[in-house]
Amino acid sequence: MGQMEWVNIIGDVGFPIILVFYLLARFEKRYTGLELEIKELVDEVKKGKKYDHTV
Repeated sequence: MGQMEWVNIIGDVGFPIILVFYLLARFEKRYTGLELEIKELVDEVKKGKKYDHTV
């Protein structure tokens, strides 16, 4: 493979790879927040308190 072919391959594949990593990083933050909320809900249920789902 020549140098130009490698440049074309990186150009074709590079953007989708960068996009996937960007989206995974954003989703990871949301999943972490969701995990914390679920743990909080479980703690409240264990304490026997009502959970206000309207918030």
